Amino acid sequence: MVLLGLWCAKPAPAAALQTAPHSPVEVAARIAPDTVRVGEPFVVTLRIRAPKDAAVSFPAGPDSGGAAEALDPRALSSTSDATSSEFTATYRLAAWDMGRQPIVFAPAVVRRGGADETVPFGDLTILVQPTTPGDAAHRVPRAARALFALPRVWWPVWKIAAAALVALLLFWLLARWWRRRPRRDAPGADPFADAMRGFETLDRLGLLDAGEPGRYIALATGITRTYLVRRLAPASMAFTSAELAAALAEDRRVPHARLDVLLAESDRVKFARDALSATEARALGADARRMTEEVEQRVLVAEAAAAAAAAANAGGAPAPGPAAGPAPAPEPPRRRSSSSGTRGRAA
Repeated sequence: MVLLGLWCAKPAPAAALQTAPHSPVEVAARIAPDTVRVGEPFVVTLRIRAPKDAAVSFPAGPDSGGAAEALDPRALSSTSDATSSEFTATYRLAAWDMGRQPIVFAPAVVRRGGADETVPFGDLTILVQPTTPGDAAHRVPRAARALFALPRVWWPVWKIAAAALVALLLFWLLARWWRRRPRRDAPGADPFADAMRGFETLDRLGLLDAGEPGRYIALATGITRTYLVRRLAPASMAFTSAELAAALAEDRRVPHARLDVLLAESDRVKFARDALSATEARALGADARRMTEEVEQRVLVAEAAAAAAAAANAGGAPAPGPAAGPAPAPEPPRRRSSSSGTRGRAA
């Protein structure tokens, strides 16, 4: 019979949350300050004194649907003596609605001896005042400003104009210097002096000693060609060898046979990659220089004769005959080709 009664007995339910008015639990709440302006923070302090073996759980914050909201997380502290413990929760809040606003907290839970007890905090209120002064009725608000209103001042315009003028002046000075800068490769007024400087520079390069006779004769021929075009046929600097010979064909101041040999040898070296010894290149380069000097001498003699004839015609005296230039130097010795025998030379 006893066993049957134990089998039919139902298990006891767990202890439910309950409030015991006669429980030795003391509750206190404090709001400081009790009057604030809109959005101004205030502090709510909740304090519970319970027996020493009790544990207290405070709410995380005020009711989310209320007029006050938490600015910081709650701060918890506790103290104990011989018979009881005091638990404190501090909340920093702010209210945004004016007037008397309720502050609602959920009840705290006190656990003691396996039982939970709810402890409410009562009705808490805060007085929220407006932020406007008392005599706001006599104040006239300012008109609304336009969006992105920029102040109008005169000095940025003048600064921009001055900077633009300085930039234009600097650009003009730079362009003027660039046009008038000295250029080392610019030809001078005297073609013969430029040609002599070119031959001296060519000799200082030492191309023959470096084993480059082809390059040496090409540069020497180019100096002579440039001199002849600038001095006698300044129509174009892009003459080929045949065009240069045709342009100077009627000029008796030019040794045509030697010029044809020099141009032909230079063309073979430049275009046919013909081999040339250092001795042959030195002889051709020397002849190019002598030819330049002889042509310059004949040009000077012809100019002097023309000036004398003009002076004689102006004075009524018969004009002298044309001055004969110096006899042309003999042609350089013709070289034999290693593959096809003696090359022909232009007459």
